[in-house]
Amino acid sequence: MSSLSSYHRATWALLTSLTVASCSGVIEEPRLDEVDESDEDETDESTDGGRPANDARVPGRDATPPSGRDAGGSSSGGNYRVEKGVLYDGCGEEVVLRGVNHPTIYVDRAGKAMPEIARTGANTVRLFWFGTHGVSIDEAEASIEAALENGMLPMLELHDSTCKWELGPIVDYWTSSDAVALIKRHEKHLLLNIANEASPPDGERFKQGYRDAVARMREAGIHVPLVIDGGRCGRDAQMLLDNGADLIDDDPDHNLIFSAHLYDPLSESQLGDLFDSFKQLDLPFIIGELAHRQPPGCGSQLNYQAMLSEAERTNIGWLAWSWGDDNPATLWNTDCGEFDMTSTFSFDSLQGWGKEVALSLEGSLEKAAVRPYSLTHDDSCE
Repeated sequence: MSSLSSYHRATWALLTSLTVASCSGVIEEPRLDEVDESDEDETDESTDGGRPANDARVPGRDATPPSGRDAGGSSSGGNYRVEKGVLYDGCGEEVVLRGVNHPTIYVDRAGKAMPEIARTGANTVRLFWFGTHGVSIDEAEASIEAALENGMLPMLELHDSTCKWELGPIVDYWTSSDAVALIKRHEKHLLLNIANEASPPDGERFKQGYRDAVARMREAGIHVPLVIDGGRCGRDAQMLLDNGADLIDDDPDHNLIFSAHLYDPLSESQLGDLFDSFKQLDLPFIIGELAHRQPPGCGSQLNYQAMLSEAERTNIGWLAWSWGDDNPATLWNTDCGEFDMTSTFSFDSLQGWGKEVALSLEGSLEKAAVRPYSLTHDDSCE
């Protein structure tokens, strides 16, 4: 372990004494059978329902076939894969994940918000789902397809083990026949976040639990990149640094991405050191959730500006928490309404810090997100 990683042991030990609560973990969850999606088929005048004019948002990002492909590139794409800490699409083009979290299962199973999210220039959308609430995974397909139709890579995640350690039922869901069939239908452009913020009692059980989960998913025929969150409600990046290399070695596909939810206050230099540590160890890393305040509630201010600038410097991906629901009179993030990036599904309702990370800051989605060529050209590599 490098000296930077040793530095982070002290940093994260100090931060452990801070409040342990996830932005996504403190949401008051409604019963899924009470969710009202009666307006899903209504026409939203701000949504054109088709693929956005991608080139107008991020100059040149979709203008020509990718150059500088690795040796694995071909005329048609395969699955995404990780090599030496870098994510590539099936054509060998490097992909840095930049996008948002979306409360899919509760407010938008039809994917109505996807064209609006795409207007930010995002290349990724993390889809909030559950595996143990009696909802078929087939109901997530509309949002997956809507993301792809609008030039964004879907990352489907299961929220069942948030801030607890119960991977078994989640893996049962992932490896069910319906789930495997859906994953195979979209495997060329799909990421799976195994378990949102699952929190083991220690690093050894973290490593063993995810080793077994990954093995079961690979044996079931799932060969897309798998995303693994840090412990301590997603905040423990040190657990990823300590165990990431072993987990990659144990994965038959060697195709894992590690994610931390950076809700503890960190300075710009601490963020930079953390990102550099992952790079030095060739561990693929993203900020799976970021926002402007520390939960629970509207807690301490976070340096989200530095998160974006350091992520841009180090080529680290990030996903903002979160797009809002489609009712301006309600809040999706009931614990702290400020976490809603928008007041409706509409791009035009972007507000506050959400508008900054989407559009105006250096390193924002509009300025920094790049969509892989194959994602917007029907898997073509040229």
